[in-house]
Amino acid sequence: MTPESRAGSPEEEIFRDALHRTADALPPLPDLVPDAVREGERRRVRSRGLAVAGTFVAVTAVTLGLALLGPLLRQTPDTEPAAPAPGPSITRPTPAPSPDPTEPVTGMPIPAPSSPPAATPPPSPSPSSSLPLWSPPPSPPSTTPPAARTATPYPGATS
Repeated sequence: MTPESRAGSPEEEIFRDALHRTADALPPLPDLVPDAVREGERRRVRSRGLAVAGTFVAVTAVTLGLALLGPLLRQTPDTEPAAPAPGPSITRPTPAPSPDPTEPVTGMPIPAPSSPPAATPPPSPSPSSSLPLWSPPPSPPSTTPPAARTATPYPGATS
């Protein structure tokens, strides 16, 4: 439109009629909002699923790697290989005990006859065995001057 044309001019009316006739023949525009929302939800679900799958793969890879390579990583160069497992040992079977206690056991040395043991004196009581099981705690040191103390070595002892 030119600056000379004013609202309500015959040129503008012709132009508006032409636009309305052209737009009336077109179908109404579709609403794109539900499709956009659905697509956004699909993208979020897809990205979350990929994040969970990636985390699972990473944790599984680390766990399997440590399980398979762990023994190799723990060995140090100066460690020796483990000793082989001992094979079956060859031992003689133990004979059944004899019902007669005077019969010597085979495979055991027979003691030489000796004189009867000398009588041993009964054990003398040790100083720790003569003490009672419980004794009162020692009394605190006296703060009285030495001149005021009595001549008896133990309290309660009389001379």
